Amino acid sequence: MQSFDRINSLHLMVGSFQAVLAYGLYEAADHGVWPATHAAAFIPLFMLMLFFPFAFYCANNALTVRRWLISFAIALLAAGVGLYQGLTVSGWASGGTVMEPNWSPVSLGDYLIPALILGLALFLLVPALALYQGSWRVDYRRWMLSLHQNAQLLLQASLVLGLFWALLLTAAALFGLIGLHFMQNLIERSWFSIPLSVLVFSHGVSLAVRNHNVVDYLSERAGQLCSWLYPMAAILGLGFVLSWLVQGLDTLLATGHAANLLLWFATLSLLLLNMANQGGVQSSQSAGWLRWLALLGTLALLPMTLVAAYALGLRIDQYGLTPTRIWAAFVNLVLMLMVLGYLLHSVQQVRDASRSWIASTNAFTAVVVVLGILLMLAGPLDPRRISVASQIARLQHDSTVDAVALIGFLARDGGRFGTEALWQLAKQEGVAGSLEAERAGMAQRALERPDNQVGDADAVIANLPIFPAGVSLPRGLQEQLATYPELSDCSVDLAATNACLIWQLKLRPEGPDEYVLLSRRLPVAHPFGVLWQQTGDGDWDSLGRIDLNTIGCPPRSGAQILFEALIKGQVEMQVKQQRDLMVNGVRIPTTTWQQDNCN
Repeated sequence: MQSFDRINSLHLMVGSFQAVLAYGLYEAADHGVWPATHAAAFIPLFMLMLFFPFAFYCANNALTVRRWLISFAIALLAAGVGLYQGLTVSGWASGGTVMEPNWSPVSLGDYLIPALILGLALFLLVPALALYQGSWRVDYRRWMLSLHQNAQLLLQASLVLGLFWALLLTAAALFGLIGLHFMQNLIERSWFSIPLSVLVFSHGVSLAVRNHNVVDYLSERAGQLCSWLYPMAAILGLGFVLSWLVQGLDTLLATGHAANLLLWFATLSLLLLNMANQGGVQSSQSAGWLRWLALLGTLALLPMTLVAAYALGLRIDQYGLTPTRIWAAFVNLVLMLMVLGYLLHSVQQVRDASRSWIASTNAFTAVVVVLGILLMLAGPLDPRRISVASQIARLQHDSTVDAVALIGFLARDGGRFGTEALWQLAKQEGVAGSLEAERAGMAQRALERPDNQVGDADAVIANLPIFPAGVSLPRGLQEQLATYPELSDCSVDLAATNACLIWQLKLRPEGPDEYVLLSRRLPVAHPFGVLWQQTGDGDWDSLGRIDLNTIGCPPRSGAQILFEALIKGQVEMQVKQQRDLMVNGVRIPTTTWQQDNCN
């Protein structure tokens, strides 16, 4: 076993490299230094900065030489993934010439999300490489224990870093009370705070590596807690599935986000089951009724994952593929594999508690997860390329496809592939006023806009459905709403997820008409839900808003409920029953936050 001083020195050496690179990237982004701020340079360097020390920390069970080799290999792999992401995150013009990039390091989602997804794959892969024994063999028990240790190691190092900064900020506030601001000024300097944070985290890793007994104890305690929580998850899941026999699936599928919730519940249930027996490493002799409950709970996850797949399939059939839906399909596949394996495990446990299928299931799904993530992030199965091809195919074969929403997707989420598709659409020629010409114009505007906002908001708003039927939108209000670029993503198709509409209403019997913009996607931020009224000088101004956060008792999100009811003509005006106060002719409104009852 290496001495603590040697371990700490190695970690501080790796941490110093990370600190220098992290500070350099921050300064390059802050001062706009090119080419470091170009996506094709910044993202690979960011991946290298993040995953070289990550691999070194997670490979702590390997011998020193192998540990360094693993760290360099993982760093090279991560940089390669980052290079591909950087080359495809910003568009290329036709003919292969690079466009002036609109990308900058402030586009966090372009590199943080791929980094988090890649981190999951490397978290599973690095311990396996550290424990590799040849002939494609890895000791499963040591691999699973290493996963638990690495998770605890990273959590403890994060806790050390958090406590360190809590202490430093508190001390800075104390000195500030007596007029000494040197510490606060020091904290605000990037050359101090960034390298120091990285080095403290590295030292926290060293402390965690030194005390394996703490890690083992915490893993054991976490397993005990999860063994208590999993039966509750099994009962809740079983009850939810049985409720379908009474209510059916229509209500569930009508929500539009059933797949996400079902997949989250299945993931949480499987995680609790894994933590309860530490991935099959510890085979506890549980009571017979608990084994039966585990069987029923795992059995309930099977229809959940199937219904999630069905719901996801409906969305794909209606609106085509997107990167989010492709990733969701991948998660669904992994969960179905795990559910089938755990179901076999539960059946075997009822028959013979000494045998387990969890180890085989976890090992197989880990291989699927690692290969799937690498293939999707490194190019062969890029979700952006696949989804762009899917959306273009829909546009070519279905004339009713919402072109505004589709072009918005290509510009925002399609990366280089979306830009190339926009170039092809912009080249289309058609008779003035034809569908092809309209699409070409929208694509051209999308390519010309430096902020990558899509569509002509004015044209979109002019075509939005207006309720009640026969009402026309005043030109002044149309011009006012056209100043909000986020409305360019609204769909005029009332069946679409991103559908929007405009509603004319009269809140006071003798008052002027008001207009409100509504959307099915539950946005409650400005300008959705705002009541617009024409002022005396002819301008349009907001006079208030409709509270779309909660409706009814018990409270529910109101935006979608109001949207659906308005389409069906189920909205009526109701005089307020709660009384206000009058003081010398001045009205004092009263507001209550809770209703007396829900009857």
